[in-house]
Amino acid sequence: MEGLFTKNSAVQGRGLLLALLLALVFVATIPGVATAMFAEDVFIGVDGVHHVVSRSVSMPMVGATENLQDTHEINLTILWINPNWHHTELMPGESYEFTVTVTNQNNKTVLVDPMIIKEPYSEHIFDDAWITITPAAAELEADGGENEFTIAITIPDDADLGYYGVMIAFTDDAKPYPFPEPQPHPSYVNTVNINIDVWKPPVVQILPSRIRDRVEPGKRYDYAITLKNTGDYDINIDPETVDAGRYGGHDTPPAFEDDAISIDAPASVPANGTATVNVHLEVPAGAKGSYRGEINLGIDDPSMGRGDEEGGTVRLRFRVWEQPTEPFLKVFAIDSDAPITILIESRKHKWSGYRIDSGDRSDCEPWFNLTLKGPDGTVALAPTRVTYHGAVSLSGISKYGYAPPGEVGIDEVYNEDYASYTEEHLANGTIGNWELGILPHYVEEFEYSIAIGDAT
Repeated sequence: MEGLFTKNSAVQGRGLLLALLLALVFVATIPGVATAMFAEDVFIGVDGVHHVVSRSVSMPMVGATENLQDTHEINLTILWINPNWHHTELMPGESYEFTVTVTNQNNKTVLVDPMIIKEPYSEHIFDDAWITITPAAAELEADGGENEFTIAITIPDDADLGYYGVMIAFTDDAKPYPFPEPQPHPSYVNTVNINIDVWKPPVVQILPSRIRDRVEPGKRYDYAITLKNTGDYDINIDPETVDAGRYGGHDTPPAFEDDAISIDAPASVPANGTATVNVHLEVPAGAKGSYRGEINLGIDDPSMGRGDEEGGTVRLRFRVWEQPTEPFLKVFAIDSDAPITILIESRKHKWSGYRIDSGDRSDCEPWFNLTLKGPDGTVALAPTRVTYHGAVSLSGISKYGYAPPGEVGIDEVYNEDYASYTEEHLANGTIGNWELGILPHYVEEFEYSIAIGDAT
């Protein structure tokens, strides 16, 4: 049965193939039906030149009758370009140059005559007068002949800030586009692509670039943003909160809306002076979670960022925190009478150095309520030793992150980035089960240790 099944399948397959071929012949005779498409084969001939050969492939297509193109060959001479991509950043009035090596790996001499091709989709159109190529042309010997071309770029003083793209084609060899839409220029194959970022340092400096704080529901907080104008003329500002994708992971809604934040600011920053932008936050009662937002300062300075950062921005990151009312509990057992040593350490990172306070920070200092219960009841505890530990950076570098010495905000010599507070408690332990309760105050996180027995 297996052999008979295979034979019948083969007969049926030949019948279907013959029917398909007859159908194609019939369709090809119908007016208004085109039956040709093209594919390309690429190979390297004995002369070392790349060849692209178009060949026609018959296939039914419903549409208007078109004259089929004759089979044709496109000869491409491929050169080795190093580098074939280059990026640089320049300010108006600056000049820059780099070298491109062009190597001929073909078995015939090739004339190299560089052309400047403008990139039509660049943010700004590059001016041919800004670039020179030396030498203007060269002849490369066969089988490894090479030449270095110096690309010199000069940005004029009045150039617009932004991104420029330009391409240099060393020969006119180009591939055809695989789609019929008109293109701005041929698809040249022997090229170097150049991207230039024309920029200027901002005239107005911002401190901080980010406000990050831990806040409590129902409370008000004030922050200060300092703007320093290094220019010789006043610069207008117009700060406002903007949408910055405030949703967190898994599309969690923000802890509060933008209307919880208000801004007070002058209309401008004076020449060679400073101005303060005051930010006020009133955390709604019952708020939970986090807030991610942004203030666009609306600084009238073309060099102040691009895209969504144009005008200068300060990112806002707030985490709503609420003092716990129930203690953390830890149960442990003692097998024999022995002293108990309890060590509690809080860790506090610098949340924000830009919060404006009344000067009294005593209510924000960390401390703990500890309870210890044993077989005989509650044991009175009092710290036998308190330790403060911190990490300090100099010249505000850690605090201000990006700001090098001499820029705005480097007025403080020292900045405490991290602090810890440790309490040590001693108690006389007896055999049985014990329970330690820890209620932290103004503590982000803490560690504890319980040591049983005499210290060695």
